[in-house]
Amino acid sequence: MTVALSSLSDVRPDNFFISTIFTVSGIMFSIGLGLITTFNLNGVKNRNYIKTIRANINTVRNSFICYFLITTICYVLDQYISFNDITIFQSKYVICIFNFPILFCLFMFYAVCYFIVNFLEIQKLNNDIFDKVNEENENN
Repeated sequence: MTVALSSLSDVRPDNFFISTIFTVSGIMFSIGLGLITTFNLNGVKNRNYIKTIRANINTVRNSFICYFLITTICYVLDQYISFNDITIFQSKYVICIFNFPILFCLFMFYAVCYFIVNFLEIQKLNNDIFDKVNEENENN
């Protein structure tokens, strides 16, 4: 996608645009990590289920941290290193260009989408656990 966008358009992301995407990424990271750290397993009695949920939550937490770390590295690199377009291939009719700021923006967009999808999945899991515990309590 980076090569396609770099080659087909002269538009390049500026500092304001990249800063905005990074800010949105930081907000989504904070919300997601907040959900993960406050995840409530009260009422769940099955030990195997608790271990499985904790392992999955730890995996998602580590992924959140990793994605935000890479997003931060992309942001810092874009802010402090000047990148020029890199011509990958050029012929009489076609030119393929690679642009790092476009790559960084695409990765940040991907990370934001990842944070949102996982945020919704964690919220759904929390609701499902709550509903199941309530159902079991009503049956007892």
